[in-house]
Amino acid sequence: MRDRRAEWIRFPTAVDARAHNVASLDATFRQVFTLDHAPRKADLAVHAAKRLDLQINGRRVELRANGNWKDIQRTQVANLMRAGENIIEARVFNDNAPPALWFALTTDTLNVRSNANWEASFAGSSWRKAVPASSPMLPGAGSAIGDGEQCSYALAGVWPLWLICVGAAVVAAIPAKFAWRHVQFSFDRFPVLQTTVPLLLPTVLWLILFWHNAGALPFRVGFDSEAHLNYIKYVQERGALPLPNEGFEMFQPPLYYVLSAAALSAVHLTTADNSAILLLRALTTLFGIAHFTLVFFALRAVFPGRIAIQLVGLALAAFLPMQLYLSHFVTNETLAAVLVSAAVYVAIIALNRAEPSTALYSLLGLLVAAAILTKTTGVVLVPSLVFACALRLHTQRAPFIAWLRTLGLMLVISVAVCGWHYLRIWRHFGTPFLGNWDIRSGFAWWQDPGYRTFADYLRFGRSLSAPLFSGLNGVPDGIYSTIWGDGLCAGASELIARLPWNYNAMVAGYILALVPTFLILTGAIVTVYRAVIRPTFKLWLIIGLFALVVMALIFMTLKVPSYAQVKAFYALSTLIPLCLFGATGWAVITRGRKFLQLTLGAMLFVWAINSFVSVWIVRDASQHAYAALRFSVQDKIDIAAREAAQAVAADPTSAPARELQTLVLAQLGRGSEALAQAEQAVQLHPNESAAHLRLAALLHQQQQTARAIEEARHAIELGPETKSAHNLVVLCLLESARNDEAFAAARDGLAVFPFDSELHYLLGMAAAAKDDAVTAVDQFSYALLFRKNWDAAVTKLRQALQLLISGPDAPQRLRQAALSAPDLPETLDHLA
Repeated sequence: MRDRRAEWIRFPTAVDARAHNVASLDATFRQVFTLDHAPRKADLAVHAAKRLDLQINGRRVELRANGNWKDIQRTQVANLMRAGENIIEARVFNDNAPPALWFALTTDTLNVRSNANWEASFAGSSWRKAVPASSPMLPGAGSAIGDGEQCSYALAGVWPLWLICVGAAVVAAIPAKFAWRHVQFSFDRFPVLQTTVPLLLPTVLWLILFWHNAGALPFRVGFDSEAHLNYIKYVQERGALPLPNEGFEMFQPPLYYVLSAAALSAVHLTTADNSAILLLRALTTLFGIAHFTLVFFALRAVFPGRIAIQLVGLALAAFLPMQLYLSHFVTNETLAAVLVSAAVYVAIIALNRAEPSTALYSLLGLLVAAAILTKTTGVVLVPSLVFACALRLHTQRAPFIAWLRTLGLMLVISVAVCGWHYLRIWRHFGTPFLGNWDIRSGFAWWQDPGYRTFADYLRFGRSLSAPLFSGLNGVPDGIYSTIWGDGLCAGASELIARLPWNYNAMVAGYILALVPTFLILTGAIVTVYRAVIRPTFKLWLIIGLFALVVMALIFMTLKVPSYAQVKAFYALSTLIPLCLFGATGWAVITRGRKFLQLTLGAMLFVWAINSFVSVWIVRDASQHAYAALRFSVQDKIDIAAREAAQAVAADPTSAPARELQTLVLAQLGRGSEALAQAEQAVQLHPNESAAHLRLAALLHQQQQTARAIEEARHAIELGPETKSAHNLVVLCLLESARNDEAFAAARDGLAVFPFDSELHYLLGMAAAAKDDAVTAVDQFSYALLFRKNWDAAVTKLRQALQLLISGPDAPQRLRQAALSAPDLPETLDHLA
């Protein structure tokens, strides 16, 4: 996105964690400059994302029609310029990303380049300074996702626990050494203990974690959990498979959902039952246990007899935060990943065989098909698997018939088992691979940032200071923050709605995770070196799988440039490569040195304990506050009130607890108590914008409009990105007939939240009250672009159009409206 002649610029909107509807929105970029005399020559080079209407000094610049917005358009514009002040106005339209402009004007006396000195207005907002498109969208003061824990503060809370763990590890090292000798002796006598004993501890811990958290988290939680449950419900109730356009997650292959529906039916449950969630989460937990078990088996096959290395890899697999937090969700990710790892493990066994085995290759075909029938990303395994197996057969000089009954049979079985699903999708939609980001699926949405620049793949560091939602800073931060913790808060779009993990331990754990990260990176470099110097089929399979998954992950961040697309668990199928790299890194760094083994072992021990503790839900104020929020959403207000009261009792200084108690009391109709709570919350947290907003909302409900305006404005001063504060100010001003102030406040609000349909509606109301028919038509049209078939907006738009064509200056206003109208077909038709 960078170019030495100019730089891409965009409007500085506040980041929004929620998805945006696809709608053609426009931003106007403006630059004013002065020339001593009219230029003899003026070369213009420009392109915009995606459609451009360019004017210089009020005269339109005619640009040739171009099918690709990425191509630079060039023309001469000397005839449009003059001595003195010149004004450039570029109106850029985009339907699935922020409008962006790249502009370079070269004259014989002056060069004008798009940069941060330009002004911009988005969909009728106030004017603001543009920002480079390469700058990250980060949450500001008052943002719903902006006040997460900082690593430095979290460390202060957990370092005593770490110190205790280090001490315990050091003290236990000596007796553990002697105990290990007896264990090894038992291993020699009873080889089965070599697998059962190491797996016993993590398996028991996982089951304890599930049992403990089940009572504290009896809700539908996780990324797109409702959409996954709807898929299961569809299969269970209809006994059929959906098409991608029938639900948000119904583009996924069906195996996980069929198994889940069968499991529910077997115990006579439906997705509407509370127990169903626990059963489905139990399945996810079992898939996770199976996954780290397979990793351990694979490491035993790659590193036979090297128990210490196997245990390091097992610890990484069992206590990887990405594994631990995913085990609480209804998702197809874990089953898809465990099937890929099962295929890798069977492939390693097949590659170790002196003679090719038809049975193993047949099993491989079934596992590959099952993986692809669970999640489309399973197809990434196929190239590296085919390459490694083909190379092995070639090295063995296997006859053609051996190729047919091994590799050929594997591919035939895979296609036969899973091919029908993709043929079915192809028949309906013209492509075998379809996602919910594709307009053909019937779902039209996009998320910030909406585009990618080269800098997005280079920036890193925010995940080591403010890790929650740090993927907004760049792709590396997004990967790091979701592999070593729940950096996306289980898909919540507001921190107040996040799961009640132990965030101090989780956030501090990002610093501690530098240790296993270093082991993995070191091991990856060494493994690639070994594969080049002394190539083995197993290493090429593992490296190839890892490389292909990483490339697929990068490709999808370009295909779907959403901050939420940057999730490390999309690469959960690389758990065997990751743990093999980590185990290799351990072996290379320690090399039998006792001091290094003790030091690194203690660090890994502390990391594993911290990872486990970070997802252990404590019944404290945050857990009660979360429960109050979820029960209030479910209209179980009495239970919500009890949970909110327990949250405040557990921590009277907790801002979220006070806010939720205020909310619940208001829902119960106990307005005076809610107001008292809100005022107390403001006293306890005078610098919390959310506390002032909650107080303002209650004051507005009780018709104390003047005080409500004051508190809402105070909320905006403390946090300009406080959601709904701008709306409340405008609404109160309109009710007070302070229309000019409401008009200005609404435009300022849109400068922060230009995708807010209600703000556009309120600005339209303020414009209509001022008899500004052109702005009213524009703003009601924007409101309908965001929220289709909104009856109130439709009615107001019709009234504004009537106002537009009435009076002696109607022709002039019609011309203005035609120039400024948004891309709403109904409005354009009426104006025509």
